[in-house]
Amino acid sequence: MTNKNIYLIFSLILIFQMINPSLSIKEWWEETKIQILNDDNFYDVVGKDKYVVVKFFTKWCMYCKLMAPEYEKFYELYLKKRDDILIKKIECSNNKVCIDYGIFAFPFVGLFFPGSKKLKSVFKYKRSADFFDKWITLVAPKKNLKSNKKIEKEEVDDSLAGGNMTEIEDYITKQFSSVKKDLKNVLKHIDEITDNGKKEINLVNTNEDNDDEDVIEIKITPFLIVKVILFFFLFKIVFYYIKNCLFEHHSLPTKIHQKN
Repeated sequence: MTNKNIYLIFSLILIFQMINPSLSIKEWWEETKIQILNDDNFYDVVGKDKYVVVKFFTKWCMYCKLMAPEYEKFYELYLKKRDDILIKKIECSNNKVCIDYGIFAFPFVGLFFPGSKKLKSVFKYKRSADFFDKWITLVAPKKNLKSNKKIEKEEVDDSLAGGNMTEIEDYITKQFSSVKKDLKNVLKHIDEITDNGKKEINLVNTNEDNDDEDVIEIKITPFLIVKVILFFFLFKIVFYYIKNCLFEHHSLPTKIHQKN
């Protein structure tokens, strides 16, 4: 093949690429679906209402090139998995943001929390999509967890507004009523012992089905009295704590608010 034919072929290729620029050869950093940030739009994304994972890279970095496919897989995974996390990257050859954060070794992957422009976590593990996923799962809990709890709380309030609260309250009251009665009887006996100056008492439990009597002898000592009193006050504290926790929404309106 003569030089003339070679020049002709190259000329045709150049003309074809000019006509169809979409078929031109792209550099490795251009073959991506991830938004490439710069100094102008970096803080339009970082520090807002979502987690932001940013890869800092350079065009000449071979390790950045090797990591690029795994970072793309990580991006595709989190498009479906988490809507509260953005996956971005920035090229550091001509952007001052990288210098501001003191990043001079590449690739560098960092995580920004919602509402913060400070780097909260730096990725230091194997550069694969699986390890990126494990890292984010560990350091970036779901941002909507609080709102989910609020929604669940509202659903519980709505479910209890129809009268179920009264049934629950009655059940717990019945369960503790017998215990409270027994404690009152014990305290009554303690008062009798204290007034009469006695140190011990026999409590007789009569079984109506049998003629025999089961006699239980309990020695009442000052130490036992103190223990019973402490147990009684502890019981009251636990009882009212449980009751307040379960019935704190009892006074809420029973009408279920419907979203427009």
